[in-house]
Amino acid sequence: MARPQRIQETMSFGGRLPWAVGLLLTLTIGLSLLVAFGDRHAGSLFELVSLTPGEVWHGQLWRLVTWPFVEVGPVGLIFTCLFLFWFGRDLAEEWGSRRLLAVLGGVTLAAGVCTCLVAQLDRPVLEARYLGGWALTTAMVVAWGLWFPHRIIRLFFVLSITGWWLAWLTVALTVVYAVYAGWQGLLPDLLAEGAILAWLFRRPVVARWAKARAALGARRRQAQRTRKHARSVASLHLVETHEDDALPPEIEEQLRQIFSDKGKRG
Repeated sequence: MARPQRIQETMSFGGRLPWAVGLLLTLTIGLSLLVAFGDRHAGSLFELVSLTPGEVWHGQLWRLVTWPFVEVGPVGLIFTCLFLFWFGRDLAEEWGSRRLLAVLGGVTLAAGVCTCLVAQLDRPVLEARYLGGWALTTAMVVAWGLWFPHRIIRLFFVLSITGWWLAWLTVALTVVYAVYAGWQGLLPDLLAEGAILAWLFRRPVVARWAKARAALGARRRQAQRTRKHARSVASLHLVETHEDDALPPEIEEQLRQIFSDKGKRG
């Protein structure tokens, strides 16, 4: 058996989970416990793996990928794993494990890179520290809700809500918290949710953009044809206006000289 297949079979835990979900759970639990243990005995490892834009701009690029897989406390670790299990499993079964990893990896990288870019405009963000999988899990909740808009989920195990409402309620709550508490603390969350929305709506957006460009091109071509026709009509009118007019005397004199010179040379 090839090594990738062995890894996939191992991460699926005997077929109980899509292997991408098993891999994400293993990374999150393993790295969180390892960093927590090392932070207590070897130094500030939590700071070393966090997304700190100022340090990223100084060349510590690993922070762009490590920050969502390390939880700073057991409660956060439990909820992140539950979200991965509940929502990640359905998405992996629908998309496939490879696609799920590609999408979540792209969202993670986009959120990290854009946070560092925003930090160049909002200087306090340069020294901010972002750690934990909340940005990734909320993006996954948005993806699940919009991909399964009619599925029912019990919010807090009591309130029944459809996937569509769950997705937009997640986005709305993130925006509201950012308004009240300041966007610096929720910047990766906002960017991750924005990235997953951009990916989910990429086809209609691209289609509308292509349609708009085609319509603009058609209007330009029509305007060019209109201008060309107007110039042709104007030229024809000018010819018709002056076709019976005599040439100016100086032009007639020049023409006579030209033909006279040609006759002499002939």
